[in-house]
Amino acid sequence: MTSLSQVTSSRSLLFRRVLKEQWIRAKYERQEFMAEGKTVSLPGNREGFLWKRGRDNAQFLRRRFVLLTREGLLKYYTKEEGKGPKAVISIKDLNATFQTEKIGHPHGLQVTYRREGRTRNLFVYHESGKEIVDWFNALRAARLQYLKMAFPEFPESELVPFITRNYLKQGYMEKTGPKQREPFKKRWFALDPQERRLLYYKNPLDAFEQGQVFLGSKEQGYEVYEDLPKGIRGNRWKAGLTIVTPERRFIFTCASEKEQREWLESLRDVLSCPLSPLHLLSEKQGLGVVLLAEGRKGFLHLGSAVKPQSPLCFPWPSFCQGKIQTLHITARKSPRPKFL
Repeated sequence: MTSLSQVTSSRSLLFRRVLKEQWIRAKYERQEFMAEGKTVSLPGNREGFLWKRGRDNAQFLRRRFVLLTREGLLKYYTKEEGKGPKAVISIKDLNATFQTEKIGHPHGLQVTYRREGRTRNLFVYHESGKEIVDWFNALRAARLQYLKMAFPEFPESELVPFITRNYLKQGYMEKTGPKQREPFKKRWFALDPQERRLLYYKNPLDAFEQGQVFLGSKEQGYEVYEDLPKGIRGNRWKAGLTIVTPERRFIFTCASEKEQREWLESLRDVLSCPLSPLHLLSEKQGLGVVLLAEGRKGFLHLGSAVKPQSPLCFPWPSFCQGKIQTLHITARKSPRPKFL
């Protein structure tokens, strides 16, 4: 009898073979990454159909996607002809990552972008491994094109880490509320190390997060501890951990000690990474903030926040050191700021 772990392992192995095969074809047969002996990505428009999971149900429907690299946009359309796009997504804050196990398909891709101050998740797949890898490469090329146009003076090697990113760890934990007397509830968590955010969802394939925890640095009062505070006990799971921020404590329990150790290690890795803090002193609860770094020929969106608390911190890209002329902090009274 085949076990679940054997099935998962075989799917993962199949996906790695597909990805490796398409990378070799892209590099050597189609020569997509070669120019004058240097490794580059050649951007271009792309159009095709992908199976997309519905926002309010678990049904995957066939949708037409259009990538416009020069305009920096990704659009998708419903099956009705002659209508405008269902969504228009800016490349500047788009991310794409393979999520085969979460989606339950060997060619599954998760696309995320910012929408009204929250993270919007799109889950798509294609029957062809080649097609989904080509879409992934096209999105990466468009992202790199955007970064190169925004900051042409930066070498490509320093922009590459910011093209797309993967979650450092994902999985279920149980959490209690801010009063720490509420019942523990099971939630799906995803740790984004680049944006230093721990997002949580009711279900892994939710369109939007229920909430998030920003992870600053130890110097700013952020810490993670093993176990639970005195007087607090979990519901079903007993292996606990506590994230301490300047504003409050977040209490979690894990299904096993192994999961607890993995979460502690991942969270500590993020907290140990350096960042450049910006202290925004504001008592207005409905204030949205956008941070832009200005170079000689363009802007780079470093971070955004809705209803920020003090201190407000954004990660500081290494390629910005010594090359930023001006930092722009834009405060907006609207609770749902329009991101630049």
